[in-house]
Amino acid sequence: MKLFLKIFQGLFLLLLTGILCGAALLGTAALKWSQELPDLSQLDAYEFTSTSQIHANNGDLIGEILPIENTGGSTTDRIPVSLDQVSPAALQAIVSSEDDQFFKHYGFDIPAIIKAFYLLAKGDGGRGGSTITTQVIKNTVLAEIATAQSIERKAKELMLAVELERRLTKTEILQRYINVVYWGGNYYGIRGAAKAYFDKDPIELSLAEGLYLSRLIPAPSANYEDFEDTRASMRNVLNNMVSQNIISQDTADIAWKEKIQPRGWQVSYNADGSLNSDPIRTDETLEFTTSVSSSLAPHITWAVRNELTDLFGQDRVFSQGGLRVYTTIDPEMQRAANEASRLAQVPPGAEVAIVGINPETGEVYAMIGEKIIDGEPVEEYNRAVASERQPGSSFKPIVYATAIEQGGFTQADVMRDEETSFEQSSGLPAWEPNNHDKTFIGLGSLRHHLNISRNIPVAKLVEALTPEVVANRARQLGYESIQPYLSLSLGAFEITPLKHASALGAFANGGQHIEPYVIARVEDADGNILYEASPQRRQVWSPETAYIMLDMMHGNVMDIISYGATSFSSRANIDGRYVAGKTGTTNDSKDIWFVGMTPGMVSAVWIGYDDPQEIPKRMPNGDTVNSSRQPIYIWKEFVEEALKDRDFPTEYTKPENIDFAWFDVVTGAPRGAGAGNAVPGAFLRGTGPTGAGATVRKEIRVTIPIDTRTGTRANETTPPESVEWRAVRPLDVANYY
Repeated sequence: MKLFLKIFQGLFLLLLTGILCGAALLGTAALKWSQELPDLSQLDAYEFTSTSQIHANNGDLIGEILPIENTGGSTTDRIPVSLDQVSPAALQAIVSSEDDQFFKHYGFDIPAIIKAFYLLAKGDGGRGGSTITTQVIKNTVLAEIATAQSIERKAKELMLAVELERRLTKTEILQRYINVVYWGGNYYGIRGAAKAYFDKDPIELSLAEGLYLSRLIPAPSANYEDFEDTRASMRNVLNNMVSQNIISQDTADIAWKEKIQPRGWQVSYNADGSLNSDPIRTDETLEFTTSVSSSLAPHITWAVRNELTDLFGQDRVFSQGGLRVYTTIDPEMQRAANEASRLAQVPPGAEVAIVGINPETGEVYAMIGEKIIDGEPVEEYNRAVASERQPGSSFKPIVYATAIEQGGFTQADVMRDEETSFEQSSGLPAWEPNNHDKTFIGLGSLRHHLNISRNIPVAKLVEALTPEVVANRARQLGYESIQPYLSLSLGAFEITPLKHASALGAFANGGQHIEPYVIARVEDADGNILYEASPQRRQVWSPETAYIMLDMMHGNVMDIISYGATSFSSRANIDGRYVAGKTGTTNDSKDIWFVGMTPGMVSAVWIGYDDPQEIPKRMPNGDTVNSSRQPIYIWKEFVEEALKDRDFPTEYTKPENIDFAWFDVVTGAPRGAGAGNAVPGAFLRGTGPTGAGATVRKEIRVTIPIDTRTGTRANETTPPESVEWRAVRPLDVANYY
């Protein structure tokens, strides 16, 4: 007996020593872990680490930019919502499923904790002591060790949960929970889950749908694929809710009989709520949302994303997000652009860019950066803003406007289209341009030469005005890469479709170039304004010059002469609307354009290949391909639909000192209304057609760059600090007539 007592005492002392040592070790570990705890203030950042929303000009949501998680570089679809934006039924379902003691405990559930430590000691995992409070901690400040099945993680969660319960109310904790919990794919938070699985806003969720979403939380992928097991779990939670007097039996029965159809599943039910047959997985899958998403305007969304990173930096856009971006995009006009691109008949492999701008404000109404093909994903590359291509003949209106404003020309003045060799400075060989048809037509009015896009007369104008003068005017319109060479007369430089449309749009607003913009305003999640657009405005043309040029481009659409020839842009005519425009083809036929304007909008269409190559002369079906066809067809499809039922003016406002006079569009001679080839033209008062034709002499007053070291004209090798712009004597250009 004494021996037994000694053995018992020894075992007891050994056990007590083990317990005390374990407690000491656990206490030491707990002290160490408590010193490693992160600052709970980090939780605030998670309220803003969320998806940025992009809105149209009417407030409609048209796109989203997802932030990128610091771990793994994956995108995160998370838009925080408040509790009043979630249906009470769904909230109750979540609490009952995930932590039915949530409103009673102080961050931890003692019976569940004992179970959790027991399972961990055995080497098993499991939810164990997890509560809604500890899950908030695990999914935010302890995200880096969230998947670790360890006593350290459980202990840290417990300590932080107690502190979180001390700092926040239960409703505040619940709100954070529904916004950070993971629901599969890259959906975080209940808003993303509701959209992904039921295509609803959280406020629209029913009790049954809330129960289904709650079941996904522990293991989203596995539980999503096992509908029958998920359904059984929903029944158990409903029974518990009834037994705890949270809902009535009638409410539970109604929820059970609701025939929910999560995305990707086809489920047949009996009248009592049981499954009629095995659920069927459909072809529809839970899509993994990309960093930029939009069903209406992906090209706009990408353009907005890039501009936001310029404004705020990548870290603000991709690591924090939560921005509310209000754009200038008109949803109906954007749909019209989408459809025009989808219907566009272009050579195989060719791309399309479309832009529509309000010339009075610079607001971009619509934009497409590619040829949309049904069934194919939309590319990230937005050619409307990123692809710089030669505008070709569509730049000619800029030259004519410079000649009208700075050279005193009128649209009735005549010039000779003839074989011409242009001498160039700096040792460059003589330039000998040709016309698209390899012929020369002789004398013709400026309006006539614009209508049929002759090259020689416009090159003569640039030589008379000097390339420096035309290039300087063009730079004020946004043609930043233009250089003062004679070839600029034919658009031999590069510009994006958006900037090109904006530049020609100055003719439609009284001569102002207004910087185009898409982002009107940016707010943070609290509604504080972070950015508001203030586009630059510059008066480039006088209102009179702008109107005269607008009239000439209107003639480019409407004029028809007696021997059957029409202007190259005649297909752009829209019944009941004033249309002005200009086609464009580069010398090597690698780009074809149409830029057109009608009261309310200026728009441009470009067609070409990403790897610049000559555009085929024929479509596979034999149709002719050129700038007076395909770009105009696309433009007209877009504009007619975009402006349908819009209450825009039918005419542009005429300046007071502009008069109209009838003249022969070919010879420039005065004509009566109704006479052959007679058209009404806009003229600065006192400068109407005189009939002098080729005998008239013009004097052009120009300002040219002078090399102050030599007193001669500056060239491309002259140091910028040695250049001074000086007025020179009028140039006599009678030899051009």
